[in-house]
Amino acid sequence: MVKEPNSFIEKMPLSEKVYRILAKKIIDGKLVPGTKLKEKHVAEELGVSPTPVREAFKKLSGNGFVEINPYNGAVVKGLDEKEINDVYCCREALEKMALSESITKFSDKALKELFAIVKKESTTTDMMEISVVNKQFHRIIFQEADNKTLIQLIDMLDMVISRDMKYSACDNKRRREICKEHTNIANAIKSCDVVGATAAMELHIKNGRKYIEACRRNTVISK
Repeated sequence: MVKEPNSFIEKMPLSEKVYRILAKKIIDGKLVPGTKLKEKHVAEELGVSPTPVREAFKKLSGNGFVEINPYNGAVVKGLDEKEINDVYCCREALEKMALSESITKFSDKALKELFAIVKKESTTTDMMEISVVNKQFHRIIFQEADNKTLIQLIDMLDMVISRDMKYSACDNKRRREICKEHTNIANAIKSCDVVGATAAMELHIKNGRKYIEACRRNTVISK
């Protein structure tokens, strides 16, 4: 049976535990792009039934880690250079637009939530939780912009963004950088500094892109 020491993790559904184990192996490079994952083999290796493995595969697929093939099971996806370029160009434009539309009407409640997230990012060590709160930071800005079309557009990029945030969450150095970058963005919003907030967001996204591009290069070299 799958076992992890954290009591918080022990209470999770078995499929979530399997998902976390496989996602971590993909991020760490232990499961390289092109690796075929068979339900039966993974279930035997982890000491579980095929059902939670099947559910984990679906979540891995939804988060952009694997592709499901009816005949080959799940195949680990690589980080695609063009996909990274396309997504991050669009993301930068949308994030900056969201800031410009939200900053003058940012509520006190939302601002407190931003700083609470930054604090949580500095203390949380769980990879999945960090990626979730990281995503929440950006989601608050989009919600405060009060532009449904903007939200729909960023949701179209969600699979790649969510996957990349999990890569970043596994790197202690990058996590500290993200926390500092988020703090700078939140401080600029608090001061209603549109120029400062936009510059801080641009730097944050460009640094994130550089990190993911480096992950892609390292993956290619290790193959």
